[in-house]
Order: sequence, then C-alpha cells, then structure tokens
Amino acid sequence: MNWHDIFIKDWHLKLFALAFSITLWSFVVGQEKAEIGLSIPLEIINLPPNLVIANDIPSNVEIRIFGPRSIIRSIATQNLTKVIDLKDATAGKVLIHLSADDFSLPGGVKVLRIKPSIIEIELEPLLRKTVPVKVVLVNQPAPGYEVAKVTVQPLATQISGPAKEVRSIKELPLTPVDLTGARKTFTTIATPNLQGLRISVEGTFKFKVTVFIKPKKGTRKIKHVPVRVFQGPYKVSVWPTEVTVKLCGEIPALNKLKIEDINVSVNATSFKPGKYTIEPKAEAPPGFRCLEVIPKRIHVKVYRERIG
Repeated sequence: MNWHDIFIKDWHLKLFALAFSITLWSFVVGQEKAEIGLSIPLEIINLPPNLVIANDIPSNVEIRIFGPRSIIRSIATQNLTKVIDLKDATAGKVLIHLSADDFSLPGGVKVLRIKPSIIEIELEPLLRKTVPVKVVLVNQPAPGYEVAKVTVQPLATQISGPAKEVRSIKELPLTPVDLTGARKTFTTIATPNLQGLRISVEGTFKFKVTVFIKPKKGTRKIKHVPVRVFQGPYKVSVWPTEVTVKLCGEIPALNKLKIEDINVSVNATSFKPGKYTIEPKAEAPPGFRCLEVIPKRIHVKVYRERIG
C-alpha cells in the first residue's frame, strides 16, 4: 500500500476521527481548570496469617489534584481506594512509597501533592494468649452502702496481636461499671476496653459482671430518749429524765430510727425509800445493738410517800 492509498482510503472515516479528536482536545484544553483535595481510603490486603500490623497507619491518603473542572468533578464522586498488597511481606518494617502512578486518574489530571507520600508499616509475629479479665468500678454506691464483692463470668478470654504487646498484657480491663447511687446487688454486661491497645479479642467478648451491694455498718447517737420508770408502792423520781443512746447497725436503717423506737428504763419496783444510782436498761429494735447510754448512771429517789 502506498502513501496515496493510506490517506485516500476510507478518507471520510479518517476525517471524522481527526475532527472528533480535535474537538475533544479543544474541550479538555480549553475548559476551565480546577484544583481539589481528595481523601483516598487505604485498604490492606493479603496480610500473612502469621503476622500482624504493630503500628498505627493512616486510614486515608490525602491527595491534591489539578485538571479540567468537569473531569475533576467526576473524580470527586468516584469511590477511589488505594490498595496495599502485603502478600510477600515478612516481619519488620515495610515502606510504601506513593506516587502519582499509584492512583488511577484520567488523562489531563495531575497529582500536585500526596500526604503522606510514604506509608511505614511495622509487621510483628502474631501471638495468641489467654488472659484474665479485670472488672473496673467507677463512682460510689448510694450513701450508707458499699460493695461487698464482685464476680465476673467467664474469668478469662483469648487475645491476639503483636507478640511484644500481647506478652506485656497480664490482664484485660473491661469497660467501667458505674456504681452511682446503687442500693442493691445488680448484674450488667461489660466488654473488653481496647482503648490504646493494638490487640484483638478472639475469645469471649461479653462478660457477666455481678456487683454485690450491702448496707454499711455504722453507729448513731440518738438524743433526748426519755427514761421510763417502773416503780413499786412508793413514789419515784429520776434524774436525768432523758439520755443519749449510742447504737450500731446498718447505716440506712440507723438513719430511719426514731426516739420512740428506743426503750430506756430503770426498775425501782423493789426499792425502799432512799437514794440510788443505777445503770439504766436500753433496748433497741431487732438488728441493732446498744453500745452506750449517756450518762451511764441514773439517780433514783424513792419517797416515803406511797402511791394511791
């Protein structure tokens, strides 16, 4: 085929193609340019099963691109992803250098900036280990109450991650259990608190935590408790007529006690006329114990005058 045939044969198709190309080129070159930033997600694939990533790596790469406005707009709507293949990686540091060629962009679009341009990945051997879990309590029960004991089921779980970090973990803390205002035993579900840890939980992830709440023991002084007098055939007077009683028991119940719940008495039924100093008898409701009566002794005067 000679040069004449090359240009003459199917000349109308060749002319159309040339015109289309010129038109397209003019459209691309002649239109307004734009510059935008894109956040491209990073995707790690083919990580060897015996290795694990031991450092923090960015989840996205920020790039700045420049080109025709229409093309730039279409790129912004696409779900671009940068894939990092670790198929042949071994333990140690892996450096991934990013360039404009790593991103599939249309012609006429330039990459102005890549941040970061180098991805550093630290790979460590993967280690699995069973560790006990630790219950974490925060805040306080209601006033007058305290924690008697705490149980958790199960007691341990299996974790996996970078060998160095897994070896350093002696126990795995759970998400905090809030005690605020608790007045009775309760059960809740807690999960491992992985904040700041580069590990995964392969075993149990939900733990049943039971916090046993009981009233605190304490003491209370109740003032102005009247002294009751049991007298015989003679008239009797006592001094003081009121005392203070110190009791012990569960604090919430102590706080509900009233003066009339306490019985303080002296028995003068067998006394003959005269003056006496005796210890009063104090009685408290069930569940409480009288520790002290203040004052300890009551002055009793038995008159010669008979009753009635």
